[in-house]
Amino acid sequence: MLDTFNQNIYMEKRTLKFFVGLLGILILWIVFSMPTNAHTFFYKQMAKSTAVKELEHIDSELYNLTDTTIYISRYADEWNDYESKILAALDQLKHEINDPNKLGFGDIAESKLANIENLLGLQIGTIDKRGTKNTSRNERNRVCQYYDNVVKTQLDVKLGQHKTKITAFLTNFQVKINEVTPIRKQIHKTLDDLNNPTYDKEAVLKQARQIIEKSYAVLESSFGNLYKADPNIYRSDRLLKVTKVWGDYFKGEFKDTDYTFWYWILLSVIIDIAAFAFFDIAFKRDDF
Repeated sequence: MLDTFNQNIYMEKRTLKFFVGLLGILILWIVFSMPTNAHTFFYKQMAKSTAVKELEHIDSELYNLTDTTIYISRYADEWNDYESKILAALDQLKHEINDPNKLGFGDIAESKLANIENLLGLQIGTIDKRGTKNTSRNERNRVCQYYDNVVKTQLDVKLGQHKTKITAFLTNFQVKINEVTPIRKQIHKTLDDLNNPTYDKEAVLKQARQIIEKSYAVLESSFGNLYKADPNIYRSDRLLKVTKVWGDYFKGEFKDTDYTFWYWILLSVIIDIAAFAFFDIAFKRDDF
């Protein structure tokens, strides 16, 4: 394309070659130069803030997942729900027994007792059947008291098993806490380094990417389904890829950025025009 400007040489189809060369430059610029330059500007603008936000999010997740009070509360809620179901089933059985029109132990009472045994994890028929022999209040109270005692005895057994399960969980969970504690210390150190202007920014960002990768590995391996990735937290490692950044930008993944997309394109155009002018001057032929 540069040769087409030189009127001192003969060239066939000068105009066509000019436009072909111009088209080639535009294609190269659109496909390679401009996207790369725009990505460079974007990376320099967003790398630190994105890494800081992701590190703070991971630190918060690790803290929440290793907070034993959360799990103790969950176990307490689990037990309360279980106990409520048993007592509700017991009340239904006692309501059936207190029906003055029903003597003995009928099919409905038997099904309600079977439901209690099922909830307690007992084999059907484990609890003796006690029916009323007459319609007196004392008789009905006696039978109801019997089932109260049997069910509450079984609940005490279940509560002991539940507490044993909590103790075993907390003992095993301490291993995870011991694994997470040094990682959180590394996260805090990295955050301090990112906010220290005297540190090498690229070296600290590399350090941040390493600890982020390690943290995600621990979250997935140690906590499994307890950890749910937050779609609102952008993964900073994606900033390293030109194609991913452009794709994510058009998907609206980046919010509250200081500069617009067109600002980065304008800077890219200015840089490429300057580079082209330098190329034209530095490599101009003597007879041009």
